[in-house]
Amino acid sequence: MDQLLKSKYRTGQKLSENPFSVTYRGSLIGGEKPVVIKIYKRGTLNSSLIKSMKQRVRDFSLLSHHGIARLLDGDYGWQGFYFVREFIDGSSLEEMLSRDGKLGAEKAQAVAGEVLETLALTHAKGIVHGALKPSNIFIDRQGLVKLADFVVEGEIKSALPQRVIEVLENACYASPEELAGQPAGAASDLYALGLVLFELATGQPAVAGVGGNLAKLRGGLPDAAELGRLPNYLREIVVKALQRDPLLRFASAAEFRESLAHKTILRRRRGDQELVRIFESVVTQYGGEEITIEHEALQDVGRLRLRWGQEKHRNWILAAVLLVAVAVGVLYAFLMGR
Repeated sequence: MDQLLKSKYRTGQKLSENPFSVTYRGSLIGGEKPVVIKIYKRGTLNSSLIKSMKQRVRDFSLLSHHGIARLLDGDYGWQGFYFVREFIDGSSLEEMLSRDGKLGAEKAQAVAGEVLETLALTHAKGIVHGALKPSNIFIDRQGLVKLADFVVEGEIKSALPQRVIEVLENACYASPEELAGQPAGAASDLYALGLVLFELATGQPAVAGVGGNLAKLRGGLPDAAELGRLPNYLREIVVKALQRDPLLRFASAAEFRESLAHKTILRRRRGDQELVRIFESVVTQYGGEEITIEHEALQDVGRLRLRWGQEKHRNWILAAVLLVAVAVGVLYAFLMGR
């Protein structure tokens, strides 16, 4: 039965339900454009959590990228807290795997590359997806790869009942650190995508059942026979993405994406990182300002270079001013000495 929500939306077909929330296909009142509406059941959230979720919704609503299912609204209504996102006219990877069995190595690589482009943008803004899996990755009618259902819940996942639900529903794609009770980070998204990439390429899930999740905590990888079905370069990339220690995975979504594009793991040079740290400390001490290197989306590289150019330009000006001051002081001392 259809219901009205805040006199703005109409709920329609129920898409899914768990003990905490119900998700519907809906529409704007007075319009035919479909949306997806998720409503948290009353009593699930406390007032402080509702406040933080409202802020999270505001943060997410500012994200605008062709690879993101846009979050349109979020507030507290009589039914409970809800949020609304755009409806994607297309198929999820879960549906495609169910229909076709697998995508194969080349198509899997292409899809993963598009996902990583989007993750590079969100991670640069401090936003982690937190629940990457085939059901949350869509390919629309125009062939665009879109990520949906970023985790908006925030601290709700810290409650014991919600953790149980997470284990039952999402553990197959959770990282070892999440299974160990730690919060998801950018490296957790890369781990989850490694699992999805393996499944798209082979048609088989990398982890199955409780035993598979226990193997994750011990640093286990997919079955060697299944890994052997991948091309050599893709096998190496998947193995790196699925390292138990987050520090041994790819350093960023951009590095993961570049490795896929070059069909080889790009090695980070430690010496270069040491030089960057030394440069930052010198500039911070003598330049009077702190420089933060941000991980940007690929299309933002130009702006990153511009900022670095501006910082170096200001530091050269400062050095020139100091040099002139020293020269003036020396000249003054020389004249006074005469």
